[in-house]
Amino acid sequence: MQYPLLSVAVTLAVSFSQTAEVCAWLSSHAQNAANLYRRPFPVSKLGVGDRQGSTTGRCVRVLASSTDSTEASFPRRKGIVDRSTLTLLEHINLNAPSHEHIVPFYFGLLGCGLDPRKAANLSPNAPKQTLWANCGASQFHLPYGDPAQTLPGQIGLRFESLEGLKNRLDDFRSSYVTAEHGKDKALGQDYIRIVDHYGNVFMCRAKSGSGDPTRWRQPIIPLNAKEEWGEIATNYGRLETECKGIDYVEFDCPKGTASKIALFYESVLDATTSTHRLGDGSSIAIVAVGNVDETGRSDQSILFRETDKTIPEYDGHHIALYVGEAQADFEQAFKNALVADVVWCNPRFQDQVDSLEEARKERQFRFKDILDMDTGERIMELEHELRSVEHPAWPGRSIDCE
Repeated sequence: MQYPLLSVAVTLAVSFSQTAEVCAWLSSHAQNAANLYRRPFPVSKLGVGDRQGSTTGRCVRVLASSTDSTEASFPRRKGIVDRSTLTLLEHINLNAPSHEHIVPFYFGLLGCGLDPRKAANLSPNAPKQTLWANCGASQFHLPYGDPAQTLPGQIGLRFESLEGLKNRLDDFRSSYVTAEHGKDKALGQDYIRIVDHYGNVFMCRAKSGSGDPTRWRQPIIPLNAKEEWGEIATNYGRLETECKGIDYVEFDCPKGTASKIALFYESVLDATTSTHRLGDGSSIAIVAVGNVDETGRSDQSILFRETDKTIPEYDGHHIALYVGEAQADFEQAFKNALVADVVWCNPRFQDQVDSLEEARKERQFRFKDILDMDTGERIMELEHELRSVEHPAWPGRSIDCE
């Protein structure tokens, strides 16, 4: 189905475990949710600014996956009013120069599971290499190497309960990890704020009644796999992960750029976005991932919070997202990114995608620059790894979602 040319529309899309101020604002507007979501699929505002000369062409998204088979794989829950073109925030990639710190932190304290595809890297005589720490449908990719990478913002994690985490914190003896317990007054919800050895901030909250992207699961080493995995299963095996998933990732961004960042995601990825002005006069851009319910909460979110403070130079951390509900949606995203002149090849990785043919072959591509769509100037750098749901690592492949 093709949609006619329409002006870019902005919708509200908020993950349920964001800051108290944003969630309180959302709750006060919940009664108007039906009006907020009278939204056509937006038009891509591509080809503007210096990077594309004086061209002002627009590109319309083609939703190529509205079929019965797609609905079986991507079911809508009751109360869902919208679905972002971004399907899953799948992993966050952070360099770590020492297993000594990340192994007890991710697999012990946070309660993530060890991915069997990288488990051999924890064998006694194995060289220090990448580990994958899994939580629900999402992962942390933790390549071994310098320098350590620190995300300028925070990562929101979902738990069914914080009791186990609180108990482990009491026993977790590390001078390199700090933790703060608190309560969001507007939500009446407890949180635990943890800062790891490298300065990454994790906001941990118990799951509430909003969206649950964890209908998909990443594989983990099971507790009863000692015959196959030996001591690795003994030390790291789990029946299930205690951390249930990544709710959101929040990045600091320069003052006056939140609305421009939201427009970039709308234009290039056709994502559902919103911009909210905070009490201090700054703004926050909210990019929805997955389903959006009638209260305005999405399964996951990417947030960009304006700040006056100096933002550290970009150190190469990246996020990975699945796009759309079929290969055609992914290909449209690649075409948009190509027109916007943001497709990028990271020499660090084997996938070197700069054409549609290569994107079809690899079923993924990358970009790093977030642009001002009016001027073509770079707002900030953040590597995005964009994948098709036909990528071999898609976590929905082995799960019956009905």
